[in-house]
Amino acid sequence: MNLFSRRLTYFVVLLLFNCTSKEFSYSRFIVGGPCEIKFLYHSEKTAEKIISQTEDELVRIDSLLNRFSEKSLVSELNRNLRVKAPGDIIYLFALSDSVAQLTDGLFDISIAPLVEIWGFYKHEFKAPDFVEVEKIKKLVDYRKIQIKNDSIIIPEGMKVDLGGIAQGFAADRVKIILKKYNVISALINIGGEIAVIGQSPKGRPWRIGIKNPRGEGIIETVELKDEALSTSGDYEKFFLINNKRYPHIINPKTGFPASDFVSVTTFAKNAAFADAIATATAIMGPEKGLIFLDSLGIGGIIYYEENGCLQRVENNGKKGAR
Repeated sequence: MNLFSRRLTYFVVLLLFNCTSKEFSYSRFIVGGPCEIKFLYHSEKTAEKIISQTEDELVRIDSLLNRFSEKSLVSELNRNLRVKAPGDIIYLFALSDSVAQLTDGLFDISIAPLVEIWGFYKHEFKAPDFVEVEKIKKLVDYRKIQIKNDSIIIPEGMKVDLGGIAQGFAADRVKIILKKYNVISALINIGGEIAVIGQSPKGRPWRIGIKNPRGEGIIETVELKDEALSTSGDYEKFFLINNKRYPHIINPKTGFPASDFVSVTTFAKNAAFADAIATATAIMGPEKGLIFLDSLGIGGIIYYEENGCLQRVENNGKKGAR
């Protein structure tokens, strides 16, 4: 069978599947943000089963990684300095360590003490003085997190926060469930972390809007097929002091919020990886960020401000359609 015949066969199969399938959806606020999942399936009974398993998995992930819940695994780790964890959470900590090494510590899940002193957890925003930042900064060091068999261990004074990777991880876990049931068309959105399966019901790549970081609506759209997208913006959680914007993404090396970006969108096969890499790239800023993304062979779109004007750079052929 030649290439044209294979593509024609795939198109016919997809067309028949779409004609006999319905779109199902699921939405709720979970894992720290709004969650929306849409997928095509040919059996309503099985689709309901998929939705039920998806909700169970998201509730499980939230119960493990929600640092605002005293009963979560992360809160237990921060209190007791040691905790036993299921295999997928051990994997998540290992992935976090790998990304931390890859980014020379710019992505660091032990960032929590710094996020705390800047007031982002309790929404009591303040700019701590340099001496306090230097003191707290010593508690942040991903290299001191240990994984021993099924246990995670941290030193006294350290607190972890997986907010920079948890939503992407949740999207990946949902994708695994959908793939198990051979879903061939799906859109997964967990707090803005996007993962897609196949093409849209229209038989074209999924079109995803990137939010305008300095206004209403979207600033551009991109196309996705069987991949993931993550956007980190300085407009998500921030406060202003003397008209200076302080976003919630903090540079572990300086202890101060990142200031050289407005919005970073990254593309990867794995949503958790895209999520973490977007955070680190935001800290790097546009020039170093694009060089870094090029070194990984993944695409990115970066918005930043220069002389009060919004600027845009991209790499790896990810063209936005305005």
